[in-house]
Amino acid sequence: MNVKTAERDGVKLAYVDTGGGDPPLLFIHGWCCNHSYWRDQIPQFAKRHRVVAVDLRGHGQSDKPDQDYTIGGFVDDVAWLVRDLGLRRPVLIGHSMGGLIALNLVRQRRELARAAVFDDAAMMPVPEQFQPMVASMLEGLRSPAYREAAGNFVGNFLFRPESPAQLKEETITAMAAAPQRVMHTALASTLSEENMPAGPVTMPSLFVRAATQRATEEELKARYPGMSVTTVDAAHFIQMEKPQEFNRILEQFLLEVGD
Repeated sequence: MNVKTAERDGVKLAYVDTGGGDPPLLFIHGWCCNHSYWRDQIPQFAKRHRVVAVDLRGHGQSDKPDQDYTIGGFVDDVAWLVRDLGLRRPVLIGHSMGGLIALNLVRQRRELARAAVFDDAAMMPVPEQFQPMVASMLEGLRSPAYREAAGNFVGNFLFRPESPAQLKEETITAMAAAPQRVMHTALASTLSEENMPAGPVTMPSLFVRAATQRATEEELKARYPGMSVTTVDAAHFIQMEKPQEFNRILEQFLLEVGD
């Protein structure tokens, strides 16, 4: 896939822009990932839609300035890119942290999007009993052993025994290679409840839930009234573990959204 770049205030943001047709789709990857985590979606949906898949600042082929990485900063970058590329009210599809970015984007700049799909997104507060574990994990990511800490987190929490072994190993290796400051600051921001604004999503919205998601369908619907929720028998990387099923779900949603 041909990767292009756009420069925002001296920082190059990489992205793929392919296909044609309405509504345009904007894919937003998760923590320590990049646009290639949508490899099973980009060519499929580019047959009927303009498809843009971004590498967030600090990720993939985008620049990685030495700074803190926050949900608010990512939202600003993505909103800028939507305008810079002339994307006309795209459907946002965000995985994990990318789903949280999409949620905050539609909360703050509703006019920029027409619908949102949250792919096992990080949109539920961490229960109090798990807070010490989160603190320990973030401490590990700030330590000299941060790559090992990241690998353990990805392997132990984002996959399950039934997950494809090759996909698991490839993902652990790739995600653990991210810059340390991206790792700990972006994850801390992702897990902060202040970045999970509850309430109705005031546009068509769908949460594609992994079987390993600790929040139930009912809990997700209660926090975000009006949002549809469907569960796929997969771990966190649904779009990679079960790409055909994920694509069918997304295709159906796009039919309901229309042009």
